[in-house]
Amino acid sequence: MKVFANVVVNNEELLLREVIPYWNTYPVDEWVIYDDRSTDNTVEVLERLLISKVTILNDNKSGPFNETYSRDRMLEYSRDNGADFVIAIDADELLSANMVEEFDAVLELHKQYDVQYYWYNLVDDVKHIRQDPQYLENYKSFIMPMKHTGSYTEYKEVNIHCSRTAPISLPKVLTKHYGLIHLQAINKKFYALKQLWYKHWEYKDLGGTIRGLNMKYDPVVNGLEFNKTEIPPSIIGDLNFNSKVYDTLLDIKGYKEYIQNNKVEGLITFGKEYLS
Repeated sequence: MKVFANVVVNNEELLLREVIPYWNTYPVDEWVIYDDRSTDNTVEVLERLLISKVTILNDNKSGPFNETYSRDRMLEYSRDNGADFVIAIDADELLSANMVEEFDAVLELHKQYDVQYYWYNLVDDVKHIRQDPQYLENYKSFIMPMKHTGSYTEYKEVNIHCSRTAPISLPKVLTKHYGLIHLQAINKKFYALKQLWYKHWEYKDLGGTIRGLNMKYDPVVNGLEFNKTEIPPSIIGDLNFNSKVYDTLLDIKGYKEYIQNNKVEGLITFGKEYLS
C-alpha cells in the first residue's frame, strides 16, 4: 500500500524545520509538495530534511494563488504514480500521536468510510486547544482513499480556497479518537494578523466587500476569544513546539506591512492592538 502526502507551501522554511522531525515519523512513501513561489529556502529544506522521497510541483508562476488548482495538481500526480492513499495537510499541521502509532488501523477505516477527524487547534501552548463556538464541533476529512476519490475540479467553485479533500464516495463518520493538530493559533498575534491579511487581500485583489468579508472571517476568529481547554494526552503525545517561530514568520510573510499599506478600517474588527 502506497501512502503519499500532499502539502501546499509558501515561504515556510522556519516552520518546516519545526514540523519535519514529526513528519518523518509518518509512514509516508512520497511527499508531493506544491510550492507557491517561495523566495526563501523552503524547497531546499524540504529536499534536505524529509527522509521519504520528495517531489516539488510549482507550475503556477503568475496570477493569484489558487488552492483548488494546487491541490488538484498534487492529487493527480499522486494518482498517476500509484498512491493508494493521500494525506492532505498544510505546513502548519500534524497528525495526532495516536494516529501515527495506529496508522495501519486508520487506513483500514478509510477503505470503508470517509473519516472526518476532529481539528485540534492549539492555543497559547501545546497543551490547550480552542473551544469557542466555531471549534466545538469542527471536523475535517484529510485522508483520501484513491479508489473512492474524484477530482477537486468537480467542485463548482474553483477559487483561492477549497475543500481539504476531493469528493470521496464513501459514507462519512466523525471521530475525536484521532485528530489533526493545527498550529497557527498557538501564536495569537500571528493568527490575528494572518486573518486580517486575508481580509485585506481578498478586498483589494479579489473584489470582496467589507460586509461579506466580515461575515466570512469574524465568526471563525471570534474576537480572539478562544475558550481554551486541555488537549487529550493521546492526541498531543510528546509534541514540543516553539510558538516564537511565528514571530519571525510574521516578518517574512509581511502581513502587518501589507495591512498597513492597504488599510480598510471597516475590516479591522479584531486584532487592532497588533497593528500599532
